[in-house]
Amino acid sequence: MSEQSLLHLWDDGFIYITPGIQSGLTARPALTLLASISGHPFTLEARDGTRAHCTAAVVAPDVPRRLEAEGCGLISINLDPVSSTYRIVSAWMGGRSIVPLDAHVFGGLREGFEPALHGVLCDAQLRSLTHRMVDAVTESAAFSKLMDPRIERLLLLIRTHPSLLQREDLSAMACLSGGRLSHLFREQVGLSVKRYLLWSKVRRSSVQLADGQPLTHIALASGFSDAAHMSRTFRDSFGLQPSFVARQVKLVMDGHTPDAWRSLVGTV
Repeated sequence: MSEQSLLHLWDDGFIYITPGIQSGLTARPALTLLASISGHPFTLEARDGTRAHCTAAVVAPDVPRRLEAEGCGLISINLDPVSSTYRIVSAWMGGRSIVPLDAHVFGGLREGFEPALHGVLCDAQLRSLTHRMVDAVTESAAFSKLMDPRIERLLLLIRTHPSLLQREDLSAMACLSGGRLSHLFREQVGLSVKRYLLWSKVRRSSVQLADGQPLTHIALASGFSDAAHMSRTFRDSFGLQPSFVARQVKLVMDGHTPDAWRSLVGTV
């Protein structure tokens, strides 16, 4: 197996492909689909100590878990709350926190797992693999539902106008009171406005890492107070330090991602 991990960044999610990982307790607002590359099981441990040994699993947003996937290779598909696919899978989850699966659910798609690990698949092929894996799990797009247009607009503004990331600004833009915004946002997205604002900084920092800028510059451009704050939040989300990702992980992003997650540098 290749020793290098791969991170492909998209505007509405990302895929992390690695020969192995062992993380402490992490949680992130992305909805995560995990699949063993070799077919050997990995271990997910919930905060209460409950352990699941499985070859695939879906983890709901903001669910704390530990992950041990040594020697089997792992594909981690992460769907951002802005994604329509996120809403499909969230509805399919039906309130469950962690759903263990058998990797055989992916059928012939598993033939693409090893090429993905070795970096053979291009970005478009990985996007296709991601969508087809999600379809294999949910089996139907009937779970999809439309998002309230006010919340959909706010999600776009949070991504593309990081200088406006104050809850009061968002309430005014949505023509909602602070309390009504908090309720509607959680109802539609599945997490609080505050939590998603912090997640937007993490997503922005991952895009900035691909440009090879110093960590202090990345932290400030992403909206963090300093590099230490960024590193703590990044580690809590992924179990990895941003410095490790910058040095050891091959980062690829499509042409839409930089515009979708603009930095604070150059914003008005």
